[in-house]
Amino acid sequence: MRGFAITLDALVAISFFMVAILLIASQGYQPVAPGGVYMKQLSLDVLTVLEKSGGMEQAIIGNTSAVQEMLEATPVSACMGVTIMDAAGDVVITVVKSGCTETAGLDMQAATKPVLHQGSMYLARSQSWFRKEPD
Repeated sequence: MRGFAITLDALVAISFFMVAILLIASQGYQPVAPGGVYMKQLSLDVLTVLEKSGGMEQAIIGNTSAVQEMLEATPVSACMGVTIMDAAGDVVITVVKSGCTETAGLDMQAATKPVLHQGSMYLARSQSWFRKEPD
């Protein structure tokens, strides 16, 4: 009888332990930031990476492949565009992530960063918004 009680006690303990493990494992943690904050940070990060990798300088001289690669590497749900303007405000380049031309009525976040290239000042502007879901 004593062996039965010990076995039953062990089974109950293991059952509680397994239920606790299953409950913990089923709870997926995904930090959620407000959409505007997330997109603003994404815009700033894209400009920082382009600046540090030399992608902005390449874009200023006409090679936009690094900018396009960077935009395509962003999350699928995010749409982005990068515009670089000279000191007079004239647009040097504009690159938009593929499949992200629809912007009407969407909440857009923007970030700007000055760029110095061969003694000339440029202004890089990154805009981001969530991809519009098909109706």
